[in-house]
Amino acid sequence: MTLPGDAEPTLASIPGQRRGRARLEPLSQRERGLYDWILTAFAAGTPPTPDALADTASSLKLEVEAALATFAREDLVHHDPATGAILVAYPFSGTPRGHRVLIDGSYSVEAMCAIDALGIAPMLGLPIEITSRDPHTDREVWVRLDPGEGAWWEPETAVVLDGCVGSDGPSYRTCCEALNFFESGESALSYLVTNPDISGRAIPLPEAIELGRAIFGDLLPRSEA
Repeated sequence: MTLPGDAEPTLASIPGQRRGRARLEPLSQRERGLYDWILTAFAAGTPPTPDALADTASSLKLEVEAALATFAREDLVHHDPATGAILVAYPFSGTPRGHRVLIDGSYSVEAMCAIDALGIAPMLGLPIEITSRDPHTDREVWVRLDPGEGAWWEPETAVVLDGCVGSDGPSYRTCCEALNFFESGESALSYLVTNPDISGRAIPLPEAIELGRAIFGDLLPRSEA
């Protein structure tokens, strides 16, 4: 798939340590095992329960709270301290976010944002269908990605807002609130005008797809995906 001419600056802005498996370099081998297990559970449509999470951590000779603190520090996974439930495991969300992803026609999951949703197909090597809504017009945006076949979306004018809300804090606070699908560039611009706390620009779907691939494409070992 050919990217538009302005794609490279956006891709170049993603640090190497935030791409694919490089995100996990600060983790121990056991912590990586627990992290992979969390993502695999989400990908199968069964977000890990606190008990299952604790049992899996124990089987890896990890203290679950210490591992979760490490994941949060690296902005990989965030949980609710009161319940133990996983709330964020990029690209997946433990709560509704408005970006519903059907994986291989079998399991439905929630993604944290538009780019995260687009990153699920290359991460798993499986076809996906995304159903989302333009937050400005409420029009549905539909995307299908098949790693072996290509990409399709409706409406044809759909874009993704590549933006942020502030600059401090984890991605779910700064980026995910802004990274949405829009039915058109005009709608995204109108949204920015009416939400001055959000900064960013509309990017075409091919560029957004490539961003998702760059961030998540090599995140899971293919034997796990």
